[in-house]
Amino acid sequence: MRTIRHIASSLALWLIYVPVAYAQDLGSGTLQQVAGQANIKTEATLPVIIGNLVRIFIGLLGIIFLLLTIYAGFLYLTARGDSEKVEHAKETLQHGVIGLVIISAAYAIASFVINALTATTQATGS
Repeated sequence: MRTIRHIASSLALWLIYVPVAYAQDLGSGTLQQVAGQANIKTEATLPVIIGNLVRIFIGLLGIIFLLLTIYAGFLYLTARGDSEKVEHAKETLQHGVIGLVIISAAYAIASFVINALTATTQATGS
């Protein structure tokens, strides 16, 4: 179990820190030109940033519960008829499926709220 925690924490840190890229504009506006050519929005509002962070967090939780469900299936297949191991695998599978349902509902609610907030703030010009 300790190995799974170690792998999960390493994966979480990697997913948080690796995509972050820092670039320096030396005053000539080169980064703005490249961003314009790539159709990248250069200014993000606070609701968009928070919405992206919430989506990333909920997505990571979904991945964790999916892995938990796969792990429970592995436990069930390797139980070899041992009633205690089968019961543990069933409980783990049940918890994983419940977690996936909760995370899916949370993602749907968060997406709706974030889209409503961004539409409202863009409509009012704030």
